[in-house]
Amino acid sequence: MNEYQQNLYDNLMILVENDESFYFKDFDRDGVIYRIFNYRLCSYSSFLQPGAFNCRGHMFEVDADGKAVRLASMLMEKFFNLNENPFTMDLDLSEVVEVADKADGSLISTYLHPAKFMGAQGTSLSVKSKGSISSEQAIDAANYLMKNENWGFRDELAAAERLGYTVIMEYVAPHNRIVLGYETEELRVLGVRSREDGSYVNYEDVDGDVFPTILSHWVSVYDIDDPIKFVAELPDSKEDIEGVVIRLASGQRVKVKTLKYLALHHTKDSINSPRRLFEAVLEEATDDMRTLFFDDKLALKMITDMEVFVEGKYNHMVDVVERFYERNKEMERKEFAILGQTELDRMYFGLAMNKYVGKDVDYKGFMKKNWKSYGLKDREENENE
Repeated sequence: MNEYQQNLYDNLMILVENDESFYFKDFDRDGVIYRIFNYRLCSYSSFLQPGAFNCRGHMFEVDADGKAVRLASMLMEKFFNLNENPFTMDLDLSEVVEVADKADGSLISTYLHPAKFMGAQGTSLSVKSKGSISSEQAIDAANYLMKNENWGFRDELAAAERLGYTVIMEYVAPHNRIVLGYETEELRVLGVRSREDGSYVNYEDVDGDVFPTILSHWVSVYDIDDPIKFVAELPDSKEDIEGVVIRLASGQRVKVKTLKYLALHHTKDSINSPRRLFEAVLEEATDDMRTLFFDDKLALKMITDMEVFVEGKYNHMVDVVERFYERNKEMERKEFAILGQTELDRMYFGLAMNKYVGKDVDYKGFMKKNWKSYGLKDREENENE
């Protein structure tokens, strides 16, 4: 752990401790503990805190005391839609140096895991999703790399890892549809990042002689003569793409999505329905809504007010339930239930019990189902009364 890596870890731990919008989750693999940092529902102001941009699936190996051993996987920093918030307003688009396709799949990144080969200790290439080392998408991506035709790609990913770089990718597949459909299974490279200092290796920096397969798996990078015109016309594109990620000379990345893609999310209609706006915040779709309404102050205020409301309720609920479970998970079931009824809000008790007995806890689904309990009265419902 160098100074940069230690400072990053310290900032992330402070962030998690002081803001319920951010959290970490530990995973045990073969006795190695991996700690993944992530965010739940966050407003613009939350990302003003030190380390917040890097609380997006970054993973450290930690010891039994929670002390960082190494930075295992480093993803791209959090970035936003054009005109979504002050970070991405009034940008000089003449400074655009790269325009790349925005794939609509699941975020995947590489890491090295300790392993034994013929009795000797070494490391093997592994992949993780944004929030887990064992999610369905992480397993599918790992299986994809194990196919005979992808071994060259796998070898190059491992070589990059051993040089100290995390390769960041998007997993797309017919069975992993988010909004857009893909006919074939692929891992598309989004970028490469140094764990030594957080710097990026961009498309034009990759040595094609050393890493030809990584380059061949890179998302499409467009040759644009007039970036200002391109960005202005992109929202009206009829292509079946989500949009693009533009990179400025400063290194800042910004998303620009097509209106066709946004329409598939039904985001525009949601602004008039408190219930649907409530659900849009839970599904983290309000970044798209802000893009649609960037010049409508009233609409932006409605979105912000709902974000503040939902984020507070959701983050507090998850934090309370998870902390209660971790503190008391070794108790007998009866004792756990009695204590839960004493300490927990009545709404949260059932969630804690489900977690105790090993059931999946769908916090967002719970809030959607119980939306009326939060004092919301849907506009559509009012009109029908």
